[in-house]
Amino acid sequence: MNFIELIKVPIRPIRKFFLDYVLKYKTEKEIKKGITSSRKKIYYIGIPAHANLGDLAQGMCIRRWLKKNYPEYYIVEIETNALVNTHLSLINRLKNVFNNERDFVVFQSGYTTTDLGGHADLMHQAVMKALPNARILMMPQTIFFKTEERKMLCSKIYNAQKNMLFLARDSVSYSSAKEMFPDIAVKCFPDIVTTLIGYFNSKRSREGICFCLRNDKEKFFSDEELQVLIDRCKEIGRVNRVDTTKKKKRKAVKNAEKYIFLEIEEYSKYKLMITDRYHGTIFSLVAGTPVIVIRTTDHKVTTGAEWFKGIYDNHVFLAKNLKDAYEIAKSIYARAEYPALMPFFEKEYYDKLPKLFEETTK
Repeated sequence: MNFIELIKVPIRPIRKFFLDYVLKYKTEKEIKKGITSSRKKIYYIGIPAHANLGDLAQGMCIRRWLKKNYPEYYIVEIETNALVNTHLSLINRLKNVFNNERDFVVFQSGYTTTDLGGHADLMHQAVMKALPNARILMMPQTIFFKTEERKMLCSKIYNAQKNMLFLARDSVSYSSAKEMFPDIAVKCFPDIVTTLIGYFNSKRSREGICFCLRNDKEKFFSDEELQVLIDRCKEIGRVNRVDTTKKKKRKAVKNAEKYIFLEIEEYSKYKLMITDRYHGTIFSLVAGTPVIVIRTTDHKVTTGAEWFKGIYDNHVFLAKNLKDAYEIAKSIYARAEYPALMPFFEKEYYDKLPKLFEETTK
C-alpha cells in the first residue's frame, strides 16, 4: 500500500459523513419546500445521482411525464442515499410529512430490484415499511436476485404493499414479479425512455459504425473478443467506441438533458450502432439509427429488445453471437435510407398509465 492509499483509509469515513450531511441538508430543504406548498405531493424517490446517461434519461422522462399528467402536484425529489446507506437517514422525516389521502410515491425505474449492487432495493423496502398505506408507482424494473434470502425479503415486503402498481421492464422480470408479488398489481411496461422515440429528426449525413459498450460486471464478451469484432467492422467502415456512463459526473447529473441529447445527436451521425447497453439500444432508435444488440451476463438487454419486435423490425437486430453481429452489420451497412420512426410507446403505454395507476391503487 503506497502513501496515498494509506491516507485514504482514515479519510473515507470522514468524507462519507460530510457527503451524508450535505445530502441531508439538501433533502431537508426540498422537503420543506413541499411542506410550504398547499398542493398535493408526489415523492419521486431514488432519483439518478450518477453519470449514467440511461438512468439520467429515465429521470428526465419521468419528470416530463409527471409534469404532463400531474400538473396540480408539487414534486419532491429524494435520492436513495438520503434514506438508506447513511447515518443521517430522513426516513422518519418522510413518514411524518407524507399524507396518505393526498400524496403518492414514484420510484425511479431501472435495474433496482436486485441484490447485485447499490442500495435501491433496500431503500424501496425502507419506504414501504415506513409508509404501508401509501399509493406507490414503481416505474419499470428489471428484477434479478443472486441470493434466495434477499429475493424472499423483497417478495415479503413488496407484496405487503397493497396500494402499489409494480411495472416490470421485460418478460423475464414480469414473470418474476408475478411469482414474487402475487397480491399486488403487476404489469409489463416498456422503459420510459422509449417515449422519446419518434421525436428526434436528424437530416445529417451518416457514416461509420459506433460501438456503445459497457465496461462492468454485466459485460459478457471479453475485451479481446470485442476487439476482434471492432477490427473486422473496420473493413466495412469507420469505427468509433463510446459508453453511456460518462466521466464528467457532476456536469452530466446537473445538465442531464443537455448530455442526453448530445449523445443522441452523436448516434445520429452513424449508419449503424452495435451495443450491449439497453439505453444504447433506445438512444439508437431515438436517433433513427439501426442497432445490433449483443448479449450481456443477464437478460436485461436481450429481453428488453423484444419490445421492438413488430414495431421497429428494420432498426433492431438481436445478434446470436459476435460472428452473427458482424454478418448483420455487413448486410445492413449499405442501407441508403433512414426513414423517420413513428412514436409508439408514449401513446400506447405512458399516456394510459395515469388511469391504470388510479384503477389499481384505489
